[in-house]
Amino acid sequence: MKRAIIFAALLATLSPLATHTAQADGATITLAPGVTLQLGDRDRQGQYWDGGHWRDGRWWHDRYEWQQGRWWRHEQWRRHHEWERQQWQREREWRHHERAREREHRKWEKHRERDHRRWEKHREHEYRQWEKHHRD
Repeated sequence: MKRAIIFAALLATLSPLATHTAQADGATITLAPGVTLQLGDRDRQGQYWDGGHWRDGRWWHDRYEWQQGRWWRHEQWRRHHEWERQQWQREREWRHHERAREREHRKWEKHRERDHRRWEKHREHEYRQWEKHHRD
């Protein structure tokens, strides 16, 4: 019984070394205890590691570009840039729409005020006529 417990404890302490031979943490890949490979590392020929293959610098340059503090795939950057442009256009159209709505509202209020003043004058005039007619 003691042998089985000691054997199980020994296996439990050695199992992390046996099962975790390759582990990825963000931009670092642990191949074995003490052996790591980081994404972007270069080999002797000057090629970069991308997490799956060694690539030369030209390959990266053809497919990625540095914009807004990060690396973008060319087509992803174009889509993002197009999306930002469309967003700006939508906001511009919305501001234009809001200004037009405000102008229409001010125009409507101006007409409403004018009509209200006319109505007040008319009511006052009728009241004077009524007073004059009933005083006599």
